[in-house]
Amino acid sequence: MTLTALNLLQASLHELLSGNVELAGRLSGIFDHVPEGMSLPYLAIGDMSVRDWSSKSFTGLEVLFDLHLWSGHRGNLEIRELADLVHGLLTPEVLQRDGLQVASLQFIFFETFFETDGRIRHGVMRYRARIIPGE
Repeated sequence: MTLTALNLLQASLHELLSGNVELAGRLSGIFDHVPEGMSLPYLAIGDMSVRDWSSKSFTGLEVLFDLHLWSGHRGNLEIRELADLVHGLLTPEVLQRDGLQVASLQFIFFETFFETDGRIRHGVMRYRARIIPGE
């Protein structure tokens, strides 16, 4: 099992999302770690959990990952529009790269809630990717 494939998956996600002109124009940034004091809205690529998804004929990984959106709008409209835009970009084909084959990508859930300050809306999108790391 090669866990370095997670770095390739994260890099593919970042390149795809930051490379979309419409999404990049609506966000202050797309981050692994959000710098202090960033203006809203923004997106962070969250934690990943991984388990074996191998068979007799290949070595594979099942990866659950979260994408986090934050918005200063008290209503749901902005965060839902951003989530819909992100979701529309994510397909297994566009995440492929040298050393990484994405066999499938499945949407698991989307939820929104307020941060404890009651002013910032937080949205979480969870996906399951089944990947076959390259040599």
